[in-house]
Amino acid sequence: MDSIRLQRLRCLSDTGEVKIKPITVLVGENSSGKSTFLRFFPLLKQSVESRTIGPVLWNGRLVDFGNYEDARQKNSQEDICLEFKFEIASTDRRFVERERLLLTEQPLYISIKLNLSEDRKQLITKTHRLLVTFADSKIDIEIDKNDKVSNFKVNSLDILKNFGDNYVVSQLGQKAILPQIRELTNNQADEPILMTKMSFYMISRRRFAFQRLFNKLFEKTKKKAHHSTSEETILRMVSSFRIGYSESMLEEIKNNNVTKSWKKKVDSWTLDAKDFLEFRDLIIANSVPWLLEQCDTLLGDFSTKISYMGPVRATAERYYRTQDLAVDEVDYQGVNLPMFLRNLTKPEQQRFGKWTLNNFGFETLIKPSRGLISLEIRSSINSQESFNVADTGFGFSQILPIITQLWFLSEFTKVSSRISTRRLLCDSPIVFAIEQPELHLHPRLQGVLAEVFVKSIEAAKKRGIDLRLVIETHSEVLINKLGYLVAEERISPEDINIVLFDKLDQSKEIKVTTSQFDSEGYLSENWPLGFFDMDLL
Repeated sequence: MDSIRLQRLRCLSDTGEVKIKPITVLVGENSSGKSTFLRFFPLLKQSVESRTIGPVLWNGRLVDFGNYEDARQKNSQEDICLEFKFEIASTDRRFVERERLLLTEQPLYISIKLNLSEDRKQLITKTHRLLVTFADSKIDIEIDKNDKVSNFKVNSLDILKNFGDNYVVSQLGQKAILPQIRELTNNQADEPILMTKMSFYMISRRRFAFQRLFNKLFEKTKKKAHHSTSEETILRMVSSFRIGYSESMLEEIKNNNVTKSWKKKVDSWTLDAKDFLEFRDLIIANSVPWLLEQCDTLLGDFSTKISYMGPVRATAERYYRTQDLAVDEVDYQGVNLPMFLRNLTKPEQQRFGKWTLNNFGFETLIKPSRGLISLEIRSSINSQESFNVADTGFGFSQILPIITQLWFLSEFTKVSSRISTRRLLCDSPIVFAIEQPELHLHPRLQGVLAEVFVKSIEAAKKRGIDLRLVIETHSEVLINKLGYLVAEERISPEDINIVLFDKLDQSKEIKVTTSQFDSEGYLSENWPLGFFDMDLL
């Protein structure tokens, strides 16, 4: 995930495209929409954790947006819009292994825009429109209240006008955000024209779910090939066509040297030739089911790997009851922190203790006693004296869940046997969304925390982990410290994005802008003068 854009979600009329960099800091006044933006991440996570009948689970275990009408911007009758942008590299295994995307050295961006509406009778959130833009092509799908596709265009090709309107939305499955489109076939004209049912099943069904579109592509390919070319050969040609930039698709079509007749007929094609454009759009249209499935996998992988820490963490208790439960992350309130630390192996606990000691000047200890455990800290490894967290300042109980999860994601994720294979193999980033990490922390410790954020990003990079922190804060110290670390060349200014949420006095709308550090650590772009100043009346 490279950027997100939210429209008409609560008080956010339009955030514009917000890039999610290794460190993305959200700042602004109270009730300016920054919490809404940050909580969109756990909203995605809870939407894919459970089997749902809609694309978004507004009220779940992590955050509560109410229902669709509660989530939609007040006094707006337009759809809520969610837009995501991914960059696909030539090394991305999710696409390369399936050999469906025609990737070049230049990055290929996929943009997914969802218009969400509500079924007033069933009170269910549904996808009203889906717009997928990739390379230089666009797929536009609209869905009516009966789950029937009412508009379906691939670039200039109108699918419903040319191939009938028998396209519907498939039932959403578990961990699905995007709708899946299928074609209804119920007459002999829709039967496959391939040689055998077995060859159709083995090749076509795996890649081409739209029978009418596949038949049309098959016929157009056959006309360009030599008249004696076998149907099996044409089938292999059709199955080999990939999607990508038009220039790359044209080159691949021309280099498909199955027959001399084919080469002769397509060699004169140009990027604006009518025959090529029709052929290109048919290839892309046939790939829509596969593309939507892969885009949904992208969103699902991204959402599954989100971690979230809420604004108020659990107060430390003197003792905790032990539970024989596997704990693979600290929960959003830090309630299970003692169980998480207890489940670490001795070497893992030592690594974590050394990490906290080096960065914060204390080590955590888990002490068992008659079915109970206590969470304690000490100032050095050799110290014989430790203190129960319940007897320390409130700030320790608030910062411990954050730094524990941060250590786990940046230093530990790649080697943890408790992380699922699915989570390890996916190339999508790991996002850790944190609300107000500075609560109850002394300014000096806020600065230390900013430094640890930077260290964690660098540690994650060395381990091949794409860690991205999204932080909502009111701390001027934290932002100034990040600028200082940029000036010290501890982190590149390109790795930090400062997102400002500003209330417009007259219209009461929220304006979202971004600011960047320069090489000297100053916020010189779009940073409002006196942003942190207090108006004295």
